[in-house]
Amino acid sequence: MAVMEQGIWYPDKVASDLVTEDQFDLPVAAEAGRYHLYMSYACPFAHRPYLVIRYLGLDDAISVSSVAAERFESGWRFDTEHPDPLDDVSTLAERYLQAKPTYSGSVTVPVLWDKQAQTIRGNDSSALAVMLAKDWLPLAKHPAELVPAQLREKIEAMNLWLHQNVNRKVYHVGFATDQQAYDAASDTLFSALAQLDRRLGEHRYLHGDQITLSDLFLLPTLVRFEAVYALHFKANKQSLSAFTRLYRYMLDLISMERIGQTIDIEYMKQHYYVSHRPLNPHGIVPAGPALNW
Repeated sequence: MAVMEQGIWYPDKVASDLVTEDQFDLPVAAEAGRYHLYMSYACPFAHRPYLVIRYLGLDDAISVSSVAAERFESGWRFDTEHPDPLDDVSTLAERYLQAKPTYSGSVTVPVLWDKQAQTIRGNDSSALAVMLAKDWLPLAKHPAELVPAQLREKIEAMNLWLHQNVNRKVYHVGFATDQQAYDAASDTLFSALAQLDRRLGEHRYLHGDQITLSDLFLLPTLVRFEAVYALHFKANKQSLSAFTRLYRYMLDLISMERIGQTIDIEYMKQHYYVSHRPLNPHGIVPAGPALNW
């Protein structure tokens, strides 16, 4: 882990031990060509706004690029395979310092960069996904109501529940430091997956027969489960395929070209297995598993 405090980079410190993180939450006007989304194909949270962009067809309105797969002492960085397409900076930390020279906190993805004002407009994945889903429809090539007014409160409640019990909980499993914490987190995670499996016996998607933002919040965890979380995070109380309705739901979603093209399993494996040295000291990337999708 690494953070900045008052603009100074500390490669071996943890944000919670050091600083209160600054936030970037500036007004964003739906203006084609003005913004660039920095994300990582590995990060499930950065996957959220990227999914919204691809699903709605906002590709021509907002440019998108990924940081490099491996993250070391310098944090998220760029390399020859994944360069910065705007100014050829070498690390994402440079963008944070350009936006705020005294920035304190973690250097995270996603980042919505304002190319005109040369600053960060937002770095909260949930807020960015909601904003893109609701405010950018006039620029969408494939407009769809991801947050229908009649479902807004249910979607907000579901997204919070997913974040607490699934999206973040898998990290609580993976980074548990004692058996009791691991067991508690694992029980919560797999109980939540069972609840979702039952729910999907009643509907094709989480809120009925229409894809909503909640589906795009759940999917990033599901597609990383077999290749990363089950092995690397020891989230293996049950196989994901044991939840037959949930697994069928995942396959249904990723069969859609605009969704499936956002997934890069090999990049994900390279990031998690190489970058998380406390969990995998030798940085060995496993050959499998062979996914049937």
